[in-house]
Amino acid sequence: MEHQYLVVNRPLIRGESFSLSALADTYMAGYRGLDPYLGSRLHFFVEILGNKNACDIDADDVQDCLDVLTNRGKLHNRGGTKPGGEMTKVNKPLAPATVNRYRTSLQGVLTWARKKRLMPKGWTNPVTDTERLEEDNARTRYLTNDEYDRLVKMARISCWHKLTALIMMAVTTGARRGALMNLRWQDVDLQVGEALVQRTKNGEPFVLVLLPEIISELKRFKGAAKPDELIFCGQNPYRQMNFTKAWKRAVKDANLEDGPEVAPKDRLCFHSLRHSHASWLAKQGIPLLAIAESMNHKSLAMTKRYAHLCIDSRKEMIRKSFQGGQMATQTN
Repeated sequence: MEHQYLVVNRPLIRGESFSLSALADTYMAGYRGLDPYLGSRLHFFVEILGNKNACDIDADDVQDCLDVLTNRGKLHNRGGTKPGGEMTKVNKPLAPATVNRYRTSLQGVLTWARKKRLMPKGWTNPVTDTERLEEDNARTRYLTNDEYDRLVKMARISCWHKLTALIMMAVTTGARRGALMNLRWQDVDLQVGEALVQRTKNGEPFVLVLLPEIISELKRFKGAAKPDELIFCGQNPYRQMNFTKAWKRAVKDANLEDGPEVAPKDRLCFHSLRHSHASWLAKQGIPLLAIAESMNHKSLAMTKRYAHLCIDSRKEMIRKSFQGGQMATQTN
């Protein structure tokens, strides 16, 4: 069952003891972030440690919870996407990244309590004394130029006439699926060639650059759409289109389906279009800092996965700088 967080009538007071359950309720009451699953992850820890004083939780408590989580594995909501459905085990392990997200969620709440001076002096976050699992689930699949052309060609004959524009925008802007699907016509300036993403994953607005071919595609189906209508909608202009079937058909018709021998994380999916954006930039020798800016990454850590694609342009740069005795000439 999904945890229903309480409306906090009394704030936590510095110097008083409070349970992890009370801390989670207080934190979630003021949470304005974008993570829709944070509440359910915290509820997992509350179910086990909820009655314990938050400041008394130690690394052993946290590790025991993480062990329970790992042994439990994935759960399936029999109610589908509706909250409150019966959760059952599916006998599949959780990815290390998922376990790490649970760990980070608890760490974040306890750190918040420390910053609010709610924890005793000298208190240290116990989560820091637990081990973060090594992750190897970063997607690396991206399209070649030929694959992109084939995919766009098949999208043009799709039953959903907006699929072509969506694919082209995903590749040329590097925007995430959620950002694109939430765009409304009032967010787009077709004259200037820009689109404003109001809310991104890192919580900050971001401007997408629209190439002339993208603008042409959008003009094809804008018609008399109202400013507050979604761009990538179905028959209901205020509801996002579920384009999964159209996407899979285009991928299949373009002969881009990956076989069972390919690991799930390396198979072509819509998110692969975002990786194509970064990968193509890297192959053109664009600096990683500029790629990070184009991808709206907060740091270079996420962008460094594309560093190996810069090798050809780096070779050319080194040849131009040092070949033919230029280095010796400059030194003398």
